[in-house]
Amino acid sequence: MKRRDFIFGTAAAATGAAILPNLWGCKKDDEVVVDQIQHFKYLEVSGTNYEVGKQIGSHFKNQILGTHMGMGNLITDLHNAVQQAPEIFYTPFVEAAQNVFPDYVDEIQGIADGCGISFKDVMIPNILMEIAYLAKELSGGKISIPIGNLGCSSVAYSVNGKQFLSHNEDLFTSFLNGMYVLKISVPGKPQIINLSYPGMLSGIPPGMNEAGIVQSGNDICGLHIEQTVPLVFHFRSVLDATSLDDAIARATITQRSRTMTHNIGSMNENKIVSVEAAPSKYQTHDVDGFFVHTNHFILPEMLDIEIDEDSLPSSVSRFNELTSESNGYVDKPDQVKSELFTQFLSSHNGEYCPCVHNNHDASTLAHAVFDFNTRDMRLYYSNPCLGNLKVY
Repeated sequence: MKRRDFIFGTAAAATGAAILPNLWGCKKDDEVVVDQIQHFKYLEVSGTNYEVGKQIGSHFKNQILGTHMGMGNLITDLHNAVQQAPEIFYTPFVEAAQNVFPDYVDEIQGIADGCGISFKDVMIPNILMEIAYLAKELSGGKISIPIGNLGCSSVAYSVNGKQFLSHNEDLFTSFLNGMYVLKISVPGKPQIINLSYPGMLSGIPPGMNEAGIVQSGNDICGLHIEQTVPLVFHFRSVLDATSLDDAIARATITQRSRTMTHNIGSMNENKIVSVEAAPSKYQTHDVDGFFVHTNHFILPEMLDIEIDEDSLPSSVSRFNELTSESNGYVDKPDQVKSELFTQFLSSHNGEYCPCVHNNHDASTLAHAVFDFNTRDMRLYYSNPCLGNLKVY
């Protein structure tokens, strides 16, 4: 891949300024405003992947278009990059996705048709991270992308047949009111229930399927991007798995554009595995006891992968806080219940805390706890400390 000169947002490219919002800390308990608000909208869709996408796009058109508008300069910068150099920022990713996951590309086309907008208008937000980090890589680091500070937090537990997987989904506050829960039925594939970003392929936020597979993800801000299958396709693929081995195989295929962690569990097999993956290699870890993951690699074989140092202060702060919280319950298995994980992830302690309240355009958008014994997902709208719960 040759380096070339290009502009990714005029002001950002000229000054080396941030092109994405940043998160500079967290409010303390006495600053939290508790506001009971509506839960995520819910839709059941069925048919081919294209038909599923078209139903989603038609039903949630206002949410999808409104979220794109809410991204402001960011969405403009993404489109500008694609317009100036499609052979770098767009075409290779679309072609790779089409070759490996044509059904999911059809679903994105369906979303676009349902919304009445172009395929490209939907595809570009689906490769947001690839475009942003490839721009930084090709600029020689002149473009700053502190999106790592918007990362998510996960806590898992597996002891004596008791398993939980919990997660805080953190990203731009403007996404919150547009997010929705989908129940997706495609013939020949397991039925899925998944929280979804507006207009994006389902799979990145927490989800589960009727084969008992559950998943949450932690973004890892690796500095190198391969021009191949974008991350959203891998997360959706895992939710189409029929067993834990199948899910791990899907999470570790070689056609991967960037770094990411998949936390995958099987309710049928009573097991949780964390998969740290990069374009060049991966490592898996069988969860035994408490396991905390935020937005940096922690498995020994992955520590030499270069990641964006701007992401580390937030990630390490949240990792340390959640590790400290969970360590207090290592010898108290009787007290380990789903509510305990909500307590952990409601923490407002630390310089960068797990429960984020609209700081610099970023928030905790949702909190989920998968209880393998009751085989359900406890999903909280917005911050877990607000208590806006529905059980799926």
